[in-house]
Amino acid sequence: MSIEQTSLEDFGYQFLGPICTHYFQALEGMLKNKQSSKLLFLAREGYFFRKAYSALVERNLIQSAPFDYLFASRTFLFRISIADEETWPLSLGNKFTGSLKKLLVSRFGFSSEVLQDLFDEIQLETTYELPADIDDVSALLQANLDALRALVTRSRSDYIDYLRQLDLSSFERLVMVDVGYSGTIQKLLTRLLSIDTHGLYFITTAQGTVKAGNGMATFVPVFKDDVKMGDGYYMLDRSLFLESLLTAPNGQFIDIKKSYLPHDGSQDFDDDIDQQYHFFYGRHSYAQDHFMALEALFNGAVQAIVENFHHGVIYSVDEIETLFERYTKSRSTIPSAVWPLFELDDAISGNANVSPMQLFKI
Repeated sequence: MSIEQTSLEDFGYQFLGPICTHYFQALEGMLKNKQSSKLLFLAREGYFFRKAYSALVERNLIQSAPFDYLFASRTFLFRISIADEETWPLSLGNKFTGSLKKLLVSRFGFSSEVLQDLFDEIQLETTYELPADIDDVSALLQANLDALRALVTRSRSDYIDYLRQLDLSSFERLVMVDVGYSGTIQKLLTRLLSIDTHGLYFITTAQGTVKAGNGMATFVPVFKDDVKMGDGYYMLDRSLFLESLLTAPNGQFIDIKKSYLPHDGSQDFDDDIDQQYHFFYGRHSYAQDHFMALEALFNGAVQAIVENFHHGVIYSVDEIETLFERYTKSRSTIPSAVWPLFELDDAISGNANVSPMQLFKI
């Protein structure tokens, strides 16, 4: 094993290991409830969570439950829900400064070409600041509602079919496993499916249950509740360090397309069996282009989680918060092999890839 790989595994063991041990112990407590549960590991953080959970189940260290890795992203869900005016507070409520074109391309994932058929050049190049200008942007969307609905009909229909084939309605409780924090994806999925959902998050801005369409979305925090970005809670303010590491081999999920397997007519056609789904992704960060390095880090983290469960090691929230601050406050605490992995796609805010190390000047 190379020095670099050892360094990556050690960092995964020491940094992600304790944090995710505490999180999975909370998940274990949730699964002890007698309700039949299905776990949905949300892309992209769910890639690692699924890996760790599978390792725990394999060793009989945690209760086994049915699970799926669920392709979802705010960008995609914002786009296929754009004709649903009730979702606009979610899609337009976060900070943004730039042109309408930049907003619809970066936050909703539309192509520049289709936008030119809906809006004139002046409209596309007009600068807006959200959420202050939410009424002005909403008025523009409202004026083009039918055209926007037509643009997303195929993706929305294919995605709903994809969700339905996961057999989500057969369980008493759907548990979405994710870092958090405001539960936007969970709210949009709950509304889309008209079912009740639970989300287990590192940190929440407001725990409890809210109505989302015809379903109810319940948010459960593990480390902290009732905090917002900039409030001074270190694990949230510097959560980009977690988000950049807890990613998948692919970029952000941006579209889906359903097709059917070749059929020779020798047997009856079954729509559920013969259909297949193709997933499309956005740009890569460094981690996607060098995923073997991230896998080494994951291996160390999984090893720590498994050992901690096996030996009954428990970390307090105070200990986790102290560990997180120590590792994200100084470059000297992070091995140089890990530095490039701290990069993530910030397209939803209209930005290029960002590095938390540069952002926080460590």
